[in-house]
Amino acid sequence: MERTPALLHWYGSGSGRHFGHPLHEDVPGQLLGAAPIADLTDPRAGDRHDAGAVRHLADGKTRPDQKRDIARLPEPLRARLLAHTRRCADPDEQRRAERWLAPPQT
Repeated sequence: MERTPALLHWYGSGSGRHFGHPLHEDVPGQLLGAAPIADLTDPRAGDRHDAGAVRHLADGKTRPDQKRDIARLPEPLRARLLAHTRRCADPDEQRRAERWLAPPQT
């Protein structure tokens, strides 16, 4: 349980566009892709953890079954990650997060 928050913190330290991201993000990205989605729900999470979770989940190619995993996120976590992204100054990050994390329109 300690590994995933540390990886999200590392991944959340990244900046810039997802496409063409720095190579040092490959390692935590691959490890996070193999982590159970439930491990993303650490109640001790801070801003860096949330940034890493958004960066990981909103990429669209980081998990073998991305759509299913995101659908399983607890609503409070989904709302917290969206709120974090809406405070972010990066319009690309905001667009990706809204696409992947916003509740489905009914």
